[in-house]
Amino acid sequence: MARVLFFQEALYESFGPQLLSAVLRQDGHDCDMLVLACDGKRSIVRALRKMRPDIVAFSISSFGYAWSLELAALAKREVGAVTVFGGPHPTYATDFARRSEVDFACRGEGEGALLELVRALAQGGDVHNIRNLISKNDAGELKVNPLRPLIQDLDSVPFPDRSIHFKYPALRDLPYKRFAVGRGCPYGCTFCFNNAAKSMYAQLGRYVRHRSPENIVAEIQQVRSRYGIGIVGIVDDTFTVDKKWMLRFLELYRREVKLPFTCVVRANELDEEVTEALGSSGCRYASFGVEVGSERLRNTVLGRRMSDDQIKRAAHLLHASGVKFLTYNMFGVPGETAADGMRTIGLNVEIGADLFGTSIFQPLVGTELYELCRREGYLDDKYAVEDYEKLTTTSPLRKMPDLPFLERLQKIGFIAVHFPRLTPLIELLAHLPLNPLYSLVFKVNLFLRFKVRFQLSLRDCVRIGFRARGRFG
Repeated sequence: MARVLFFQEALYESFGPQLLSAVLRQDGHDCDMLVLACDGKRSIVRALRKMRPDIVAFSISSFGYAWSLELAALAKREVGAVTVFGGPHPTYATDFARRSEVDFACRGEGEGALLELVRALAQGGDVHNIRNLISKNDAGELKVNPLRPLIQDLDSVPFPDRSIHFKYPALRDLPYKRFAVGRGCPYGCTFCFNNAAKSMYAQLGRYVRHRSPENIVAEIQQVRSRYGIGIVGIVDDTFTVDKKWMLRFLELYRREVKLPFTCVVRANELDEEVTEALGSSGCRYASFGVEVGSERLRNTVLGRRMSDDQIKRAAHLLHASGVKFLTYNMFGVPGETAADGMRTIGLNVEIGADLFGTSIFQPLVGTELYELCRREGYLDDKYAVEDYEKLTTTSPLRKMPDLPFLERLQKIGFIAVHFPRLTPLIELLAHLPLNPLYSLVFKVNLFLRFKVRFQLSLRDCVRIGFRARGRFG
């Protein structure tokens, strides 16, 4: 038996560690989780010395991963643990594995790879030829192994091990519980990793897959009986991608679960039958990407393949079905102007968005848009992946004279969406360098948005917001 300790920084449910823990526990290994935002460095040192894990594991994106390297070094120094990193960043930035803090990195789906590695380390077996893993020799040279086929039968994967997160009351006691119903997205948005993932996994199995409705409902009922649920969060990239499957699932959900839920949809996938099924099944909020108000930027730069008319029709159908919706919007897209930013506000006003979600565009390594930003000179030569830690609320791009305006509009534009008569005032304010004030206003909006969307109490919002350290968005 091996002892595996997962680490994460912010307090939220992360499916990666939960699924990996479930697979490892099924094989007889001991797993636990520590959250930096809750436990603190002193507690972590005590926990390391008490548990003495054989392996410490991290699932990281390209945003703010410096904490993980610090903890990996700490674990190696304190207990000599082997370190394993997975998630989007190690998958698409393979040179990350050269770091001295990294013993192994995992590309793509990690269940089989981590299980094989844990077994090999426990039994003294070969650790350098495990598919999906990146290892290195004593000279620091990387060995990038081929990928294993994608898991086709998702029902064969055990339910996520929520106990590693729900030992924290701040998560366990929330009414909102998250569920993943499938894997993969068929679309090719240039700012997303999906294109790279689909290329990686070509000829290795069907990329877009769903669990059976019965399997999902069984998990929801299990979580409800153990922890309680007030609202179900379906968190897949697009819940409505397979209409036939979705309608079958909602029929069973409506009959067996009968709880309000939230989901992510795509505007071009919605029709009367889909939105009526969402509304009659208890969908509290549907989320979809508008991204930018400029149809040209949305399709030629972002690769969304979505017209303004499709977005307007989707909003009309959701309103008619009694389903509230949140829109995702992006500011600071390459080539965007102040007028484009105001078009984003205008389109959200026109469709009557109930909640207005915003972000600053970040060029992620491994995406088409990252390569475009490099090629077209939007990124400074000094720009490094490590800068993601600092740039989540500002843009790293250059050659865009309207960028300061767009950064401010991202933080205060929601006021114009919800109070359209104030649009001229918001446009005027976005020209003024009052950044600290706008950041505060944005955080208040983020706070309220989570409270409404996830049925959180004021106490829950304060507790999670403090622990999350601004990572929710």
